[in-house]
Amino acid sequence: MKKTILLFALVATTLVSFGQTKPAVKKPATTAKPVASKFGALAIDRSNGFYYGWSFDYATLAEAENKSIEECNAKGGNCTVVLSFSGTGCAAYRTVDGDVGTAFGWGLAKTKEAADAVATKECLKRSNGNNPANFVWSCNSANTGILKEIYNASDEIVAPVNVGSQIWNSRNLDVSTFRNGDPIPEAKNAAEWKEYCTTDMPAFVYLNFDPKNGKKYGKLYNFHAVVDPRGLAPLGWHVPSKNEFETLITFLGGKYEAGNKLRGTTTAWNIPDKKYGEYAGSGTNSSGLNLLPGGRAWSNEYDKEPVASSVFGEYYSNGEWWSSTIDGSARYNENGGSYGYYNNGFALYFGTRKSNLTGLGSESPQRGFSVRLIKD
Repeated sequence: MKKTILLFALVATTLVSFGQTKPAVKKPATTAKPVASKFGALAIDRSNGFYYGWSFDYATLAEAENKSIEECNAKGGNCTVVLSFSGTGCAAYRTVDGDVGTAFGWGLAKTKEAADAVATKECLKRSNGNNPANFVWSCNSANTGILKEIYNASDEIVAPVNVGSQIWNSRNLDVSTFRNGDPIPEAKNAAEWKEYCTTDMPAFVYLNFDPKNGKKYGKLYNFHAVVDPRGLAPLGWHVPSKNEFETLITFLGGKYEAGNKLRGTTTAWNIPDKKYGEYAGSGTNSSGLNLLPGGRAWSNEYDKEPVASSVFGEYYSNGEWWSSTIDGSARYNENGGSYGYYNNGFALYFGTRKSNLTGLGSESPQRGFSVRLIKD
């Protein structure tokens, strides 16, 4: 009996064993290979959009940006990147015919048609409605990742301003080369500024010797740079003459009304200067030109050991703007004519808040002032 039971149990166990289903072996999940992003960039000369350079399908952002700048500079521009992106998509660039100036626009989208629509809209903002007939575009290849905008300088380029019959640039000049591509020397400290001032060399300086101020205020140029035959203004623009400034002042209501309309609303105009405790005062900017107190660089030709405070310190909260008009014969300062000022230049200035006067004064060519361009 026991043998029968044991035999039955053995058979039952065997049957159960053979009846079991083996667990399914999980196969390792297949991981999709990451898509390698490709990079593209557009570089232009921000003062003259005739010069531009593209790049696309580069492995790194740095390579793409460097290539676009290299291509743009090779055409004769002073170029910086205005658009960079990664992934599958297209960028487009539009300009007007002839003197381009700042009449340009760019766009980024999944297709070149959509990108072109953005570029055209941006260009029309800066071209006073003139048709942007010139069209170029560039696309990264397919399957190079999701389209992503990395940098876009559109907000940094403001449209020109119409005042009466004149068209003005909306920002101070910020170029570091002449129109022919020759570099304009930069004074990086007070001693260098003095050297350029006393040797009649063209030069520029940043407010307080700080390049970070260039984005907001532009550069301060001496008059030698303004009248240099190589041309300070990009093609299609010029430094305004004394007469053109006077036309502007007249249109804005005359010498006692124009200043308030020209100056920006910033309270920086309300900071008293350290020498006289006076200030011009913030304006309404109803002209749209938004003139800001970008400082004045004095030539400190009398300082044996010039320092930054002698260049900027006493007049930090003010500004002047060069005209292209030379003021006749050589002049001498109030110290008995011990230093020749050579041929002065006329510059736009603002009087104190009390006088509320706007005019053009004769200034030493060694001084550094802002420059605001007017269209040819």
